[in-house]
Amino acid sequence: MGGHDIGVVIERLDKLFHLEKASYAKFLACRGASAQQLLDLLQDLLDYDVDAATINRRRLFQALIRLSANSKLYPRCLTLTGLQQERLMAGGSFGDVYKGLLGDQSVAIKMMRVFEESDIDALLKEFGREALIWRQLSHPNLLPFFGLYYFQQRLCLVSPWMENGHMRAFLKKKVYDTDYLLSLILDVALGLEHLHDTGVVHSDLKGDNIFVTPSGRACIADFGLSSIITSVSSIQFTHSSKPTQGGTTRYQAPELLRGGHNDTLSDIYAFAGVAYEILTGTPPFPDLRTDGAVVTAVLRGDRPLQPDSCSGTPSLDGLWKLLQDCWEEQPARRPTAAQIVQRLMSPDIQATKMQSAPDWDESFTSRFRRYLASRRPLPSFSKFERIIFGDASNVDKSQRPASRPFLLPASDIKSAPSQKGN
Repeated sequence: MGGHDIGVVIERLDKLFHLEKASYAKFLACRGASAQQLLDLLQDLLDYDVDAATINRRRLFQALIRLSANSKLYPRCLTLTGLQQERLMAGGSFGDVYKGLLGDQSVAIKMMRVFEESDIDALLKEFGREALIWRQLSHPNLLPFFGLYYFQQRLCLVSPWMENGHMRAFLKKKVYDTDYLLSLILDVALGLEHLHDTGVVHSDLKGDNIFVTPSGRACIADFGLSSIITSVSSIQFTHSSKPTQGGTTRYQAPELLRGGHNDTLSDIYAFAGVAYEILTGTPPFPDLRTDGAVVTAVLRGDRPLQPDSCSGTPSLDGLWKLLQDCWEEQPARRPTAAQIVQRLMSPDIQATKMQSAPDWDESFTSRFRRYLASRRPLPSFSKFERIIFGDASNVDKSQRPASRPFLLPASDIKSAPSQKGN
């Protein structure tokens, strides 16, 4: 079956989950083998659907996250084998980062840190949600997800190792010319555009969450606070069906400081802070020592001042006007990520895309490994019903149209180099 038929199955499932509350409750109550099968089938559908921007698809994406959180299971295609752990490189509030090897590819291993037995469930949900959101994303300016790994009963998220480190550390190494800095800013905008097109709100954009690849491209990382847009009004819901609130104070929009919740427009405000950091090498409001002072300044309408080093040329002045628009008090007056990309590449600013060789072995990515799986039928709508409701004879077929299994066209199955370490 083609993309149109896959879309029909997704639309029928969305109706079952979105409009029939009792059916959705039965779906979320599935456990064990039934939950595992549903998670695998939903991930198959999301992998085979080419229209990443549909609201129906986003709601199935959300259903996948919620069932995973409830069942404490994950689609089996996420699991890695053959990983070699080397040494601890950094630690944070939620996890430690180790450097390791997957075949001959250096990888970063973000390992769940557990202090109390009571922490395990909450951390599993947080790490699992991050893995599932990250798994659906694929773009040159987003750090790729290699997969999940278990070490001593601790869940780990695996991605390529970035020797250049995050943006803040990278900018301290030497002075870079304006054209390159503009290209880095464009990289971040392109990555953010893809996130928003896919229905993902990042919620914590900042220099520490943007890495620089070996070829010098910027790529967005750390989706631990990210959430899914599941309505056209840009209201997003997490695994608990409540909007998220989070981020880093110096990059937070005024509506967040007043108790609001992250959405695409608060991401745009944070993007301006990242661009400021790339231009200057420092986070926004470098003259203010405390977060409290930053909150006071932003709520009274202050924004970062334009440094002398960021003015004096048409490109820099055009960029500063764009940042001011991103920092608008009223969210609706801020540009979209797509509009930011257009303005960055316009004659006023003239940011250019960097052309570079691949920075990691694509055969290790979770999404790529999915294409190496043997050709098999994808689920029909009725198969989902049988798993959720049990005996198919109990399902009211007059309310649910019949459907048939479908296969990935042979032309869509890609050959790949042999994988080492998998």
